[in-house]
Amino acid sequence: MRAKGCGQSALLLLDVVDLLSKKNIPYAIIGAFAASFYGVIRASLDADIIISLTAEDFDVQDLVAVLGKDGFTCEYCAGSGDDPLDGVVRINDKYGNQVDLITGIKGMDAGAFARITTISFLKHKLYLIGIEDFIAMKIFAGSPKDLDDARGVLGISRKKVDIRLLKRLARQYGSKEAKILERLLKLDSCIKN
Repeated sequence: MRAKGCGQSALLLLDVVDLLSKKNIPYAIIGAFAASFYGVIRASLDADIIISLTAEDFDVQDLVAVLGKDGFTCEYCAGSGDDPLDGVVRINDKYGNQVDLITGIKGMDAGAFARITTISFLKHKLYLIGIEDFIAMKIFAGSPKDLDDARGVLGISRKKVDIRLLKRLARQYGSKEAKILERLLKLDSCIKN
């Protein structure tokens, strides 16, 4: 365990990523950590990762067991029928640092893991969700904080965004998300002009 106290969820994230890498489980960091990489800095007490478990991998319960053997407290909560998340594995260390492993998001494009961005953090190679997938996910999540993240990333990093891809990803989540994206794009254009 790298963390030596509370407020160090980024260090717990490194421990979890090490385990995911050893088990060859594809992952991408999302949430506030990704937002800060794309230019929107905000505080968060946890870290969020989306993972891809396939039939060839071990299942979620096996993952929980492995994490538990490493000294972490783990709890799995499966998503219900109307929940946008397939499930979440909540991981805590003895200091209360937290990482949430999301086992899937309904409507997420199957190619998202092929569009990840590789970054370096504390001399570790990490995989971050691609910018278009990040914005589309935030619009789908839909809370005021999520929409602020999407708006902020568009405002700061728009030149890096493939707008056609982003529109396609938003449409996959639904017509409501496609309309929200159009409003965000118009708002961003108005601010720029």
